[in-house]
Amino acid sequence: MNWYLSRLASMGSSEILWRSRLAAMLPLDWTRFKTRSVVPVPRWTPFTATAYPVRLHDYGYAMERIQIFDLEFPVGFDFDWHHDYRNNKQVERRFSGRLDIRNTEVVGDIKYIWEVNRHQYLSALAYAQNGGQYTDTLARAVRSWLRDNPYLSGVNWTSSLELALRIISWALLYPRIATDVNCDSAFRDRWLASIYLHLSRIARRLSLYSSANNHLIGELVGLYVGASCFPFWGACAGWRDFAHRSLEREILLQVSDDGVNREQAMSYHLFTLELLLLAFVVGRNCGRPFSDAYAGRLRAMLDFLHAVATPAGDLPWYGDSDDARGFVFAQDESALEVTTQLGGLLFDEPAWLRFRVRPTAATQALVPDLLGALSNSAASSGPPRELFTDGGLACVRTNDDMIRLLMDFGPLGYTSIAAHGHADALSIWLAIGDEYFVIDAGTYAYHSHSEWRNYFRSTAAHNTARVDDCDQSQIAGRFLWSTKAKPRLVQFQESIGHVVIEAEHDGYTRLDDPVVHRRTVDFDRATGSFSLADSFRCAHRHTIELFFHLHEDATVTHVAGGTAEILWHGSRIVFSSPDTLLPWDVICGFEAPKVGWRSRAFNRKQPITTLRLRAEINGNTVIVTQVDVQP
Repeated sequence: MNWYLSRLASMGSSEILWRSRLAAMLPLDWTRFKTRSVVPVPRWTPFTATAYPVRLHDYGYAMERIQIFDLEFPVGFDFDWHHDYRNNKQVERRFSGRLDIRNTEVVGDIKYIWEVNRHQYLSALAYAQNGGQYTDTLARAVRSWLRDNPYLSGVNWTSSLELALRIISWALLYPRIATDVNCDSAFRDRWLASIYLHLSRIARRLSLYSSANNHLIGELVGLYVGASCFPFWGACAGWRDFAHRSLEREILLQVSDDGVNREQAMSYHLFTLELLLLAFVVGRNCGRPFSDAYAGRLRAMLDFLHAVATPAGDLPWYGDSDDARGFVFAQDESALEVTTQLGGLLFDEPAWLRFRVRPTAATQALVPDLLGALSNSAASSGPPRELFTDGGLACVRTNDDMIRLLMDFGPLGYTSIAAHGHADALSIWLAIGDEYFVIDAGTYAYHSHSEWRNYFRSTAAHNTARVDDCDQSQIAGRFLWSTKAKPRLVQFQESIGHVVIEAEHDGYTRLDDPVVHRRTVDFDRATGSFSLADSFRCAHRHTIELFFHLHEDATVTHVAGGTAEILWHGSRIVFSSPDTLLPWDVICGFEAPKVGWRSRAFNRKQPITTLRLRAEINGNTVIVTQVDVQP
């Protein structure tokens, strides 16, 4: 009940009316579930490779296993499409409108079911080196899914985003099973009927208002790609044009002017970038290009990745992550490799090609005409951008580009619910060489392990300050926040050999004695060392904690007198405070309270070293921390 009240409070009157109308459609959906839905007769034509916007090839990796989060399955495994293999939970195949996907007792961990049903592993198999020998496997899997998932039956019809990602996978694998579709009329009729029902359902059930985040982008791209690749009904032209117009709008709304995804989550930056690039390429290949404004925002998103990624492609994984991909042509290619290579070729930016020399399977399928430009990957387009004012981030680097520091002064997240943001205002990240050393703790879980879900989103899981054991923003649900901290940039100032970043937030002004936290970073471009001045404006007593979460390979070698020395990958990093009365706590894998953990992938976590500085203050106070890097 608390969640429903908080969720209702995040909505305006228009959204409440819209959701009421959707709820009123349940009886009609029930009728569609109980009776066979009428699907218009398709104007189907046999597959023609030259006219299709995706080129089939077998230059990907040879697939030897199917990876679903932390689970592995053999290629050709016959999935039960309604089974959570992680928790051994079978879900009833009943009316989707009455299934509570939030209830783990009913559906287990829904992510494990949905991930299989996105069929992205099938699209990867279609383009693998050994993909040709698995044509029957692909066709059998699609037939099995169609048989076990009639319209609105079960959890695989509960989310429009899931429908959209499945349609994208079907569009990608279609060239591989085209002969089966051509020759088997019963299979063709059933598949085409399901494609139409997918597209019509997406068009009617878009994620709007406070839910209009990455879900809406995914749904629109699925509608656009599906209507473009399967244009067999009169409605397809309208769906395609509507999705095209809507994507032109959403990329400007959901991506800042300087290219940062407004959900404040690196994983969703990559997820939406993959999707937006796919729509862009399909439009290009079909002769219906997107606008210069759309292309400009894609370029800005890629520029941001270029700025924050280390030479080896490590990223600051802030905000939520469920390891989601917009599309998959090869399981062993990262979203960073795929997007930067596609973007580098499409927009003639050789510097973006630095993460991948060999052509990706996605590049060979989507832009084979541009493959010759990969030989220009050594070229440079100048130093990357450092200040992303609209996006709320700064990424400064040393003169030799070997050390970079990132600071967050952006909002909690996007729309009124800020679903995928974390309580990380004024947090910092530090990369030394190829990897980030001061890291983000990650996400770990979405629908299960609620206590861990809350920890990984909390202020204590980030490299910032906590006041009186409270989070900067208040959690109201697994994807819902109530009171939200509002950060602002105070200054970004260049001086000889140094750059100063200063920002503050009001998250703790809700306390009985309001506290304003301001952080000033002074970064030395020559050495990569920096100082932090954390000031707290208040009138009375408070408990202050500063957290620094370190890479799992970090080793604490000495802690004494306000100094903590760390060894990591050949570098010596020293954290010190002028006030020796503030000792460093070294925390690793604590459970009560939860501190000192990192999640590198969905449903996986490991202990890490966390440094904590704890102080009791009375009135206005400044705490200074010096971080010296000695490579």
